[in-house]
Amino acid sequence: MKPRSRTTTGAKVTITLELSNLGSWGPGCTTGQVHDQASEAAIGRLNKLFKDYLDSTKIVGPVIVEAVTTSLEKR
Repeated sequence: MKPRSRTTTGAKVTITLELSNLGSWGPGCTTGQVHDQASEAAIGRLNKLFKDYLDSTKIVGPVIVEAVTTSLEKR
């Protein structure tokens, strides 16, 4: 008879998320400020969302910030 071993199986899942509506910045803000503040807001939102699972949830990829600029001038 072949020996049997008892095992348990777990899983790890990696998901890419896109977060928007993290704030708005006026014309006096630098792109560096937008990047830093948007990154902090996104991480804060995720921490709040996963507050009960912080010990088993982590950011594993780069935080990518895309700034969208809108002209307010009339032409």
